[in-house]
Amino acid sequence: MKILINTVEDVSVVILEGELNVDDSIKLRESFLRILKEGATEVMVDFEKVSFIGSAGLATLIEMMQLLRKAGGKLGCCNINDNIRGLFEITKVHKLINIYESRAMALRDF
Repeated sequence: MKILINTVEDVSVVILEGELNVDDSIKLRESFLRILKEGATEVMVDFEKVSFIGSAGLATLIEMMQLLRKAGGKLGCCNINDNIRGLFEITKVHKLINIYESRAMALRDF
């Protein structure tokens, strides 16, 4: 999995590419913790190029959401395909993390 981090108007945009499996969730967690250490409180995860997310990836997103909330921030996800959206709905993650159709829509809300 490739992880690219950009900052757009004080929002850290995490762009993922590939499959988010157990090994990659560890790399994503490390990236999230680095973002938090740098003082970010608003994080958007772009799933446009993600084909799969496993339970470890979901756990990493939930952990990041909790850490951001403690810091007074928030986490959002955008560009989620139908398969991942279905997983988010089955696990109720969509009730914890804001889901946006596009990055532009997400950035407007942040």
